[in-house]
Amino acid sequence: MVSQYGIKLAAYLISSSYSDFCSKVCECLLSSGTLTLVQIIPFSIRQEVAFGEASKIVTKYTALFDNMIHKMRFPKFMQIVSEELGEDCLGFLRDCFNMEGFHLIR
Repeated sequence: MVSQYGIKLAAYLISSSYSDFCSKVCECLLSSGTLTLVQIIPFSIRQEVAFGEASKIVTKYTALFDNMIHKMRFPKFMQIVSEELGEDCLGFLRDCFNMEGFHLIR
């Protein structure tokens, strides 16, 4: 379980990189644990949402706190790669591990 300060840090990191909406969803998942989409919606959307027929498959979502913290450390990692391996490796790393490619929710 993540502490309240950890949840606030993760929410800030997500908000600054993505959006307030993504931040609300991650904060909800970190504080409540694994949830279905139907359980997440009341935390993140203020308006009424109508669904059609219920799906037979239920997907559950979990926020990955460690990956959110890795996102904060990524610039330092990029600096070390640049200093020790050079600009060519840094460019390759940027292509392979695009900042938007971090998986924050599973």
